[in-house]
Amino acid sequence: MVILSFYLEQNECFVSLETGHRRVNDSLKIEAGQTQGMVLVPFIEKVWKGACAPPIALLMAPKGPGAFTNIRVTLATAQGLSLAFPEAHIFSPTNFDVLAHAAQMQTKDPVIVLIDSKKGSFYGQVFKECLGEPPGEYTFHQLRDLLKAHPDMKVISDYPSPNEIFFEDRWISHNENLAACQIDLYNISALKNAPECETFEPYYLYLPDYVKSGKHKNTTYFS
Repeated sequence: MVILSFYLEQNECFVSLETGHRRVNDSLKIEAGQTQGMVLVPFIEKVWKGACAPPIALLMAPKGPGAFTNIRVTLATAQGLSLAFPEAHIFSPTNFDVLAHAAQMQTKDPVIVLIDSKKGSFYGQVFKECLGEPPGEYTFHQLRDLLKAHPDMKVISDYPSPNEIFFEDRWISHNENLAACQIDLYNISALKNAPECETFEPYYLYLPDYVKSGKHKNTTYFS
């Protein structure tokens, strides 16, 4: 089975292509003057053609939450590729799921995955023994209190390690190709059979303003 997996994090693109027993992992830094939309599709095409352009049987891309542009470009690309390969199955976990798997490759301790909300707070989800608790929004003060209450808990995030003292010795620095992590997650996780992971629909912890209306205002939304 040929698997194509890709992931955008900050200013880096990750692509992983698996064909039978061979896997090609590659990454690309987004340079000044470039945008995610400019580089992602050509980069995927380069990796795919380098493997002799095989038909794709399984497409993987994360659905969020995360930086709006990253998620928009990722899912638009994934939706376009699903039209090009209509027979391909879809695996679209949350960014929480992928980062938690990257953390669990290094530790068996409980982990909180943090994603910058760009509002002075973080979206976070705690994972214990590979099981995720409901995600929520955390301030720095709430994170400090959570980590004080759980001295064995580690932290992984989609942004560089901050200097806050309460993250000291908790931070998991990863150099993983997150597209490859996505494939590994699929291979070992029950998420492969989860209906919510079978569509490239965006995942929002809270509905964005442009889709809020009436009874949906301020409600939690899980696609």
